[in-house]
Amino acid sequence: MKTFQAFSLPLTLGMLFGFTTSIYINKLTRQKKKATPQKILKKVKTAFQKEIPIQGAWINTFTQPFQKFALKTDVYCGGISRFEDHQLIQYRFWADAKTGGVIDLKRL
Repeated sequence: MKTFQAFSLPLTLGMLFGFTTSIYINKLTRQKKKATPQKILKKVKTAFQKEIPIQGAWINTFTQPFQKFALKTDVYCGGISRFEDHQLIQYRFWADAKTGGVIDLKRL
């Protein structure tokens, strides 16, 4: 009986440590991080520059609520300007704060 008791305590502590560690790791992997405004702006600028060089770009560093049809989410709002047919044209975009994907784009 003594060997069973001596073996039981380390086994129980090891199982407890493994269980709490797995919960913590699971929580970390499921935690969704928001896309940063700087990464979103870089992504949008790269897409626009594939066609024509851009003149300027900006993005708000705070999120705002956005709804289009049934879609409700928080977004970052930004803008791009570039020359098209010898005129400076501006675009405004709204990007999902969680994924960084552009939800809407309008030419002003």
